[in-house]
Amino acid sequence: LKAAVPDEYKFTEDPIGGPSFGNISNRDIIARLIGTYGHLTSKEIEENEKELLTPLKPEETVATLIRRYKKVKMTASWNGAHRIANRRLTNSFIARLEELPKFNKAMGDWHDLPEAQQTWAKAQAHFKEASQNLQRHARQTADAHGFGNAYNATQLDDDNSIASTIADMNIKHTETFEAFSELSQSNHATQSKNLALENEVATLKVQLQQLQIHSANASMGP
Repeated sequence: LKAAVPDEYKFTEDPIGGPSFGNISNRDIIARLIGTYGHLTSKEIEENEKELLTPLKPEETVATLIRRYKKVKMTASWNGAHRIANRRLTNSFIARLEELPKFNKAMGDWHDLPEAQQTWAKAQAHFKEASQNLQRHARQTADAHGFGNAYNATQLDDDNSIASTIADMNIKHTETFEAFSELSQSNHATQSKNLALENEVATLKVQLQQLQIHSANASMGP
């Protein structure tokens, strides 16, 4: 604010309590600020104008290029001596699109227009429509060659693959369960055999004890 307000004006309070700089209005203050700080440096001007020469990337659209050019024009407008005229915008815009073969037909139609109609506004509308027509044609071509359903087909293949995988997992799960059951049954059978053997050994022990007692009694006589 020191740069925007001369030293002879003192900061005061107006009758309703708001700040006031003497007779300087808010608009005057803003104008002074813009006049002092609103100018681009030489480097900023150069960088801004480079955007007019930047090619359109394959993934970018005509609408993207138009937004870029509008930003360049707005930025340049801060410098009155370096403002960019619509004619320059149009010529640069056309030059960028001439680098892309897909716009050859639209470019031919553009050059057939009378020079008076080759305005910045007309260029935007003309090539936006051309871009939309190209996109529409690409979709129609894809549909005609069966690529329109490519996603659905791919999705179906993925679904079938998933179903097949789940089926395989179920089979493996069943086989694993059956193997576990067989092993459990085998273990159960083994445990049963062991228990029978233990019972048989116990019986034999009892019989052996009884035989030993009988033998001892017999050796003692009547």
